[in-house]
Amino acid sequence: MRLVKTGKSSNLDVNGALYAICSTGRGRCWHCDRKLPPVEQAIGAGWNVQRVEGGHVASIILVCPKCRQKRPEASRKQFLRNLSPPVCDAVH
Repeated sequence: MRLVKTGKSSNLDVNGALYAICSTGRGRCWHCDRKLPPVEQAIGAGWNVQRVEGGHVASIILVCPKCRQKRPEASRKQFLRNLSPPVCDAVH
């Protein structure tokens, strides 16, 4: 089992997370939207699961091997910006 230490000293079991996500039949790379393959292929190919600590909730993102090479760590600020819905300034 491989554990990844994240920003706030919590551990994430990458293989366990991949098993759980693959079991849903869903999952895509956060950066390029590539579909997550079956768990054995995902682990063998080097898919990664990263925890991004947010305000009240920690989020988990999938990162494919290609994006993992391009972006070793997900930018917390970029992740939270993409996660937040746009705010409208119009007054009704």
